[in-house]
Amino acid sequence: MHTAFVTINKVPTKVTTWGKWVEESFDSEKEKDLIICIPGNPGFTQFYYRFLETLHQQLGWPIWIVSHAGHERPENENLYNIPNIKENKDLYNLSGQIKHKMEFFEKMVPGDVRLHLIGHSVGTYIITELMKNPSISSRVVKNYMLFPTLEDIALTPNGRFYTSIVHHIVPIILFLTCIFQMLPIFLQHFLVGIYTWVVGAEDFQIPNICNLIHPRVLHKIFFMASDEMVTLKERNTDVIKQHIKKYKFYFGGNDNWAPVSYCKKLQDDIPDVDAEVCKMRFPHAFVLTSSIPAAVMVAQWMRQKN
Repeated sequence: MHTAFVTINKVPTKVTTWGKWVEESFDSEKEKDLIICIPGNPGFTQFYYRFLETLHQQLGWPIWIVSHAGHERPENENLYNIPNIKENKDLYNLSGQIKHKMEFFEKMVPGDVRLHLIGHSVGTYIITELMKNPSISSRVVKNYMLFPTLEDIALTPNGRFYTSIVHHIVPIILFLTCIFQMLPIFLQHFLVGIYTWVVGAEDFQIPNICNLIHPRVLHKIFFMASDEMVTLKERNTDVIKQHIKKYKFYFGGNDNWAPVSYCKKLQDDIPDVDAEVCKMRFPHAFVLTSSIPAAVMVAQWMRQKN
């Protein structure tokens, strides 16, 4: 595993790879398969490490994951020029995150690889926007859309809860986050451990969640989420139809961000779409609870496709 911060669309961005770093060449024909994961929100790459590491062990292909702009901060922030959100909102909203990923693909992804894209939650929406670019879509073998949020996110149960309550108390949450940062590490881990026990998350995610709870990071995460509620309304059906054989959709059986009714609507609108509902009871945030079985499942899909 190799991880570093690289500047993408003016923002220092964490990129993590397994198998090949972004500056290494893909020499032989056997090395042309590349998996790239676009995370949900929060776009915090460490949540996905066990999932992607297991997938790499299953397939042996190189895997890259890129964080969302501003969702992870370098250990020594003084060494980087990090644009503030107040004067650079267009870098951190949903359209900014799409532009951010577009630049990542244009600058860092080789032009002759076979791309296998994994999108989670809003990452699936970003992938569909990227598919409008022929230089990207022509290289894609398959898009694996996990728990996709593609339309009317504000009308979902969690979307309604966010817009009616969470959106209005973000300043309070950020203030509490400042207090959390002042606590000793052991107490931070204890408090987060209670949360992971309640939601059934795996213990290895405790330090990851603690790292996420930082006011400058959460500010950008909430800012992106609030923008999603306003802008993520219409599914881009035309793009999906144009590349229908390159899509696989996997909806949760009890997902309050992407209800089963959205899967049914997708199937009604695009009858030949490859879409199914999870029977393994994975939650929307599957990387917190089910990283290994989810990776084994996705690896099986990729073997069949390849």
